[in-house]
Amino acid sequence: MNKNGFSQELSSALIKRAKANDIKAFEDIYRTYSSAAYTLALRICRDSMLAQDVVQNAFIRIMKVIKQYRGEGSFAGWIRRIIVNETINAVRQKKKVQLVTTEEVGELESRDLFDDNWLNSCRDLEYLLAKLSDEQRAVLLLHELEGYNHREIGKLYEKSESFSKVTLCRAYKKLKEIAKRQEVEYALNR
Repeated sequence: MNKNGFSQELSSALIKRAKANDIKAFEDIYRTYSSAAYTLALRICRDSMLAQDVVQNAFIRIMKVIKQYRGEGSFAGWIRRIIVNETINAVRQKKKVQLVTTEEVGELESRDLFDDNWLNSCRDLEYLLAKLSDEQRAVLLLHELEGYNHREIGKLYEKSESFSKVTLCRAYKKLKEIAKRQEVEYALNR
């Protein structure tokens, strides 16, 4: 079975060579993870030029801090975290963050976001994700696809855990509204 993206693990010898400033080792690391890094950055920021910049900056950073990698956890996971941090920082610099209200935090606690099987009615996830704000899309992808918890996402944005919860709630709410509109339009056009 061929592994690709962040599911690929590199040998400890290659990582050791990279820590010793071996340029060929850095090239191998870049070739192994650059495509997955770009895809992840693009999913979060939805801007191909920004995603390219993020990947470039992230790999420059990786070269500078690779000696800090202690072998705890997977190397791919360590790189993925750097890509996510760089992307979030780039998105944050690009746009100001929307404030979270106390009522929305309470609203989140009192609702089941997955009622009515609304996600099953969605026809085009990429289309739907494009309708979300950069922040909502990033939090949704980080939480649901990348497995980050709310505390980790809050830290990435230098916000509270409730910021992540509310942003995710807003993303689901918006997706649900869009899906319901699609259902109505589909029913009218049949």
